[in-house]
Amino acid sequence: MTSLISCPHCSHQLHESAPSCPQCGAPRNSSGAATPTAYAQVPWYRKRWFAIASVLLFMPLFLVVAFTGDIYFEKKGELKTIPKHTKLVILAIFVVLVLIRMRD
Repeated sequence: MTSLISCPHCSHQLHESAPSCPQCGAPRNSSGAATPTAYAQVPWYRKRWFAIASVLLFMPLFLVVAFTGDIYFEKKGELKTIPKHTKLVILAIFVVLVLIRMRD
């Protein structure tokens, strides 16, 4: 029986021995850090609740966490990540707030 895994970039099913995804061409994760497959495997600092708390309490912490890896949440029993464009929108809001604060 063949073992299939999901591509971390496009979620296409590929064989576990494939060096890259046949659909999007992304290389397999060879950094040694395994991509979590269940919400319980996600470190606490990579969960959505921590991202929201860091946005409200200390924005630079959110920026470090968000731009050094994925932020995960669970929706309908599936593990999802926050899209990159959402991270960029939050960064833009932070920059605007800093510029407004500097102007005063």
